[in-house]
Amino acid sequence: MMKEIAKQLTESELKNIQRVLLVILDDIIEICEKNKIDFVLIGGSAIGAVRHQGFIPWDDDIDIAMTREGFEKFIDIISAQYSHKYSMLNPAEEQNYGRVIPKIRLKGTTYRTVLEQDLDDVGVFIDIFIIENVFDNKLLKHIHGIGSLVLGFLLSCRRKYKNKKNDDKNIRKYIGGLISFIRIETLATRYDVWNRMCKNNNSKEVTVPVDKFHFYGEIEKRSDVEKLIPVNFEGRNCYIFSNYDDYLMRRYGNYMKIPPEKERVWNQYIEYDLGKYKLGEKDND
Repeated sequence: MMKEIAKQLTESELKNIQRVLLVILDDIIEICEKNKIDFVLIGGSAIGAVRHQGFIPWDDDIDIAMTREGFEKFIDIISAQYSHKYSMLNPAEEQNYGRVIPKIRLKGTTYRTVLEQDLDDVGVFIDIFIIENVFDNKLLKHIHGIGSLVLGFLLSCRRKYKNKKNDDKNIRKYIGGLISFIRIETLATRYDVWNRMCKNNNSKEVTVPVDKFHFYGEIEKRSDVEKLIPVNFEGRNCYIFSNYDDYLMRRYGNYMKIPPEKERVWNQYIEYDLGKYKLGEKDND
């Protein structure tokens, strides 16, 4: 598949993607409420909830986060009770395509973005970011953090080499070539194992090492993460961190200001088919 054939979503296609994302979100809410699993909206989805009470108008995704303990419980439930409807991309499994952010995908749909040209399963998805424990001991914390950064860097190098873009000659691609004997899926699994090495569910701090600002930049106080406040998201009752204002300001600056049109990020896609979830067709599950 060539990047040249990528298209930008039309307004109608975007609205339909958002509608199908809400199908997934509704099931996540139901599962989490029934099984006492906490999850929060993060990133652009948190901005959308605060600023628009739903999606950022041009967003084609939903990002949520849950603790490692909650995530393990969640994927067990999906596997046991919802495997007819959903598939999971789990970095802990070898069939992870080098991805480190878990995804829950709706079967019977196709939404292949330019970032997923190498994947077989490309259903409409929601990203699930895992909140990991951080050691209270400073030495162990830095061993944990530096190791996470190193493994994340090596994985990005290996990914650069795998892509083999002729116009992309840089140090990451060179390093990726040196470690090309290591399967990218194996690196992703090792990275995931390393990130969850702290088992103390009462540690003072937590982090989301695979998010935008990596291990150190994503550290939050556990008290802020565990205390959640309700928020409206497209008519649904969801939650965000109690320190959401500080959390969003540190990442996005004045997040309440709507960016000009030229600064809005629109994903491009290669394949798009909502199957039975097309507008006007009912979910028969």
